[in-house]
Order: sequence, then structure tokens, then C-alpha cells
Amino acid sequence: MRKLILLTLLFAVTSFAGGTSPSANIDTDRMTVSGVSAGGAMAQQIHIAYSDMFSGAAIIAGVPFGCADGSLGTAMARCMAKSDDTLSVTDLAEAIRSAEKEGRIAATANLTDDKAWLFHGTLDKTVGVDVTDAAKALYEQFIATDQVDYVNDVEAGHTFPARGRGNACTALEAPFVGDCNYDAAGEILNYLYPELKAPGKEHETALAIITLAGAADAGMSDTAYLFVPPACVGTDQACPLHLVLHGCAQSAVTVGTDFIEQSGYLPWAEANNIVMAFPQVAPAALNPYACWDWWGYTGAEYRWRDGKQMTVITDWIQSL
Repeated sequence: MRKLILLTLLFAVTSFAGGTSPSANIDTDRMTVSGVSAGGAMAQQIHIAYSDMFSGAAIIAGVPFGCADGSLGTAMARCMAKSDDTLSVTDLAEAIRSAEKEGRIAATANLTDDKAWLFHGTLDKTVGVDVTDAAKALYEQFIATDQVDYVNDVEAGHTFPARGRGNACTALEAPFVGDCNYDAAGEILNYLYPELKAPGKEHETALAIITLAGAADAGMSDTAYLFVPPACVGTDQACPLHLVLHGCAQSAVTVGTDFIEQSGYLPWAEANNIVMAFPQVAPAALNPYACWDWWGYTGAEYRWRDGKQMTVITDWIQSL
């Protein structure tokens, strides 16, 4: 097994007084989100519900917005390895449009000029390819097809694909980062923010530990992580922000900062002055693997703007 030292990534964590977020000059027109598995489902949820805040999203092995329809049973039946015949993109899109009319999500017109990037590994046996196909097709109900990129030809299992770090590409073991000879973090950030500079061989990245108000009531850990490049503090340079949502069993409560370190986001963010936000879910009796809420364990509003987790995350981002 490769050792993380091969990354030549010098990693530090800094606690801020009171758990407050450090100041940053953020370009509010360039805020995006990505997630893997349950985090991918949450990424599409938050992108669509808050399309007035986020301008793009990336989804790895995720399921489409509303797939579970507020039911764990429905989630297991049509949103996992095999989907039943009730997974209709047309119906999902209509539910989104109805929610827009009711003011439960932002105007879908905001999505028109957004970008979306999706990934499904050919060896993924946890989420079926037809489910991720549906997530792509749902985006194409609101975003032009030439602004939706779909990678579905990489031999990867149900993992976050990386290059030169993590476990075997098909291994289902913590922190669920696979050495698949594919730099998903780099591909995501380069798609959402074109013409990035490749990271150098050595990096020194410091994460701030942040305390999130109201997180516990939303099934989240009250500890989140934030990377703010020095160039984004106290200068006139406005930096993009990227929100990363981990998958089930990838929470820092369970694996520490292993997923954050090994995913590959930090070297790219450091080289290109991108602020990175990493909120976390806390394991609980109803959610032992610390998955983001894409089926309704926090309440009926889970997928709308007033959803508990959606509110905690977006309040934090807005506070930056």
C-alpha cells in the first residue's frame, strides 16, 4: 500500500478562536459543490435548491434529486444497485418545477448557464449506472447538454477515484478513496474552473477547524474544516469557493481527515487559490454511517431550501 507521504503534502490543522471561520474574499459568482455517493445526492440537492448561490456541481456515484421521495424504502428500491421502474426523470423534474412554484427552491432559470459534471465507475456495484444516468438526465432538463459532462468509462468501484493515493480502486474500505489512476478532484475543479494551474510537487496546506451553529440539530458534526489560501485574505483578489460533501462512512468523525487529505482537492486548491469547505455529518442511531440526508431522516423538508442540513451549510457559506 502506498503511503500518504508519497503525496509530499504537508498537512496541518488550525483551530480558530471560538470556532469562527477566518475572513476570506470570495467571488460569489464562482461558488460550486461536489460530493460522492450520499454526498453526491446532497450536492445535486443543494445545487438545485440553492441555484441562486451555486453555479455548478460535480457528482460521483450520486442519485438524482428526489430519488428517495422522503422514504428509505423507496431509496433502497430505486436508488441503489438496481432501480425499479418507478424512477422517472420526467416525474422528478416535474416535482422540482412544482417546488419552484411553491417557493421551496430557487428559480430553476438560475441553472441555465451552470455546469454539471458526473462520474460513475464501471465497476461500481453499490449505485447502479442507470441511477447516475438519471441524475445526468435530470440535469439536462434544466441545463444545456453541452454544459453537462458525464464520465462513465473509468474502471473504478464505489469509491472516490484518485491517482497515486488511497486503497485499491475496487476496495470498499475506509476512507473510500481509490487509487484508480484518475484524479477526480483535479477533473472536477478543472471543469468547474477551467485552465487551472497544476499543483507542484510539494504543498503546505493548513485547515481551519470551524464550529457550525445548529449542526447537531441537523444530524451534523459541529466541527467542519475550511481551507483559505493566503492570497484570499486581506487582498483585493476574489477567490472561488468549492464545497465538498463526503460520502457515507467518510465523515471526519469516523476517518479523521483522511478523506480530505487523500481525495486530492487540497493541492489543486492551494495552487489556484480556491477556498475549500468541508462540512461533516455525525453518526447516529438512524444514520450510523453518517450519510448526508437524501431520504428524509432530518424531516420532510430535507431536500428543500428549509431542510435542516441545507440551512446549516448555506448559512455557513453565506457567513464567509
